[in-house]
Amino acid sequence: MKYAFDEIFDIPKLTRLCENFTKINGTVTALLDLEGTVHIKTGWQRICTQYHRQNPVSAARCLESDTYIAGQLAEGSKYNAYQCKNGLVDIAVPVYVGEEHVANFFTGQFLYKPPEKEYFINQANELGVELIPYIDALNDVPIFEEDEIKNILDFLVSLAETIGEMGLARIQLLEIKQGFEKLAAEDALTMLFNRRSFEMHLDSEFMRAQRYHHPLVVCLIDIDHFKSINDTYGHACGDKALISISETLTNNLRQSDIVFRIGGDELCLLFPESDLNDISHTLEKLRDAIASTPVTSCEASISLTCSFGATQLHNEDDSKEALMTRADRALYQAKAEGRNCVYAI
Repeated sequence: MKYAFDEIFDIPKLTRLCENFTKINGTVTALLDLEGTVHIKTGWQRICTQYHRQNPVSAARCLESDTYIAGQLAEGSKYNAYQCKNGLVDIAVPVYVGEEHVANFFTGQFLYKPPEKEYFINQANELGVELIPYIDALNDVPIFEEDEIKNILDFLVSLAETIGEMGLARIQLLEIKQGFEKLAAEDALTMLFNRRSFEMHLDSEFMRAQRYHHPLVVCLIDIDHFKSINDTYGHACGDKALISISETLTNNLRQSDIVFRIGGDELCLLFPESDLNDISHTLEKLRDAIASTPVTSCEASISLTCSFGATQLHNEDDSKEALMTRADRALYQAKAEGRNCVYAI
């Protein structure tokens, strides 16, 4: 499942619903994911919580029963009713979100008919528990007639379907939200992070670098003579040039490095956990890769070059503003020295 269980299900709201269901007819409920984690539990009988689930011997039987029921549901059963080896009846209904089986909704801890006291007396002796409190807990277990069970099952199947539909609607909302967040964070042309994302990443990486005394490098990149490309070949070709350079940068960076488009033809690189010595070879490699990758999808094959201005965090008294000012100054110097070069301060 792509999302966490409590991301797609409103557990508090479902818990209140199950608590009300338990109050009406005394039926216990439980919602378990496929890993066996119990997310909702209402009205459980004392004989289960204080005895069967606590004693190692009977707890192993509980686990065996849970596993059997879950296995039956995984095979596509609409529901499964099963008398566990501790003598009570459990019923489980699968919860599907779309086509995916994500959870099981349980009820149970009841009997179809009055209990055979001798069976439970022998079980109390086997488990080594006090007989009278154990039998008192047994006497609290409800007995349901066949018609009552049918009504409970009809309700639980409908509830499981509703829970699944709620989960699917929640996933669709989450995916829509993620889509909007992605649109807000990415440049539509190059699919790089945009300036808004750069500001957020810079804040985060700068604070982390300052707090833990880690290195950090910022590098500004300008496409050389970009205006003349637009003027000569058209803006469509200029767009292709931006896309080509963005792909070259992305394909030649480490996973930890981040590239942004922060202006028309201005790009920026963040190198967390790196100083200028660490990335000097990387910057030259990027510069050379761009220069050796002409844009061939325009009217002609166009050679591109870029100027790089890089700087690093100096000390704990450094500021983001000073860092960016140095990077801008380094970029200006790279252009002054003939472009298509890397200049670092």
